[in-house]
Amino acid sequence: MDYQIYFVPTPIGNLEDMTIRAINVLKEVDVIACEDTRESKKLLNFYDIDKPLTSYHKFNEVSKSEEIIAEINKGMTYAVITDQGMPGISDPGHILIKKCIEENITYTVLPGASAIVTALVGSGFDNDKFSYYGFIPKKSADKKAFYKLLVNEEKTSIILDTPHNFEKTLNDFKELFPERKLCIARELTKKFEEYQSHIIRDLSIEDVTLKGEYVLILEGALKEEKQITDYRESILEKIDEGMRTKDIVKSIKKESGLSKNEIYEYVLELSK
Repeated sequence: MDYQIYFVPTPIGNLEDMTIRAINVLKEVDVIACEDTRESKKLLNFYDIDKPLTSYHKFNEVSKSEEIIAEINKGMTYAVITDQGMPGISDPGHILIKKCIEENITYTVLPGASAIVTALVGSGFDNDKFSYYGFIPKKSADKKAFYKLLVNEEKTSIILDTPHNFEKTLNDFKELFPERKLCIARELTKKFEEYQSHIIRDLSIEDVTLKGEYVLILEGALKEEKQITDYRESILEKIDEGMRTKDIVKSIKKESGLSKNEIYEYVLELSK
């Protein structure tokens, strides 16, 4: 094989979403490291893949990464899969990749299913720039810091949540940014796949099916449109300092994004 470790994404719901390359890799490696061997067997049986499995999850990720590296140095090849989606994104894998880099172990990451990207595209929200925040923290202090980031985040945010926690999340969102849009992407690629988009203040918990896997897509913070009058004090200070009109215009233009003509006329008015 070309690499010593393969990080292989698995379907996020529909078992038919495996790539041909991913299937072939799983058939060819010596061992498959799984987040949950019982869950992974459903996928592997579906594709008639019979390989030795080893448990590799968040509770043993550090020690297991060391074991896998040791086995690879003996000539074994490994594939790493999680229950669903891309290894290393809110799932085990990241620590092992760092170890591979440190130990000069050859590895590759196969492209494939990702709930994050699927939900973002399906939401219809702006995706030129976006931020991924993972799961909402459980501890109060961590959650407070997490929400502070969301309040100020101007890009579309991708957040993971669970059905039993979503009612609390919705109540928090209504307090923090009721005017923003939220898309709830649920049961992606499965029979009951659903995208629900609402302005947060209008969303009732009764409108949401509290079952399945959730990805939340949150609209970025709404930018306030600046008016030329918002810069009155700044312009007056610059005039008092003796700054030339064209330099004031240039400075305010850079700060505000307003048109030069509008700024120029307002500076002249304040200079009278």
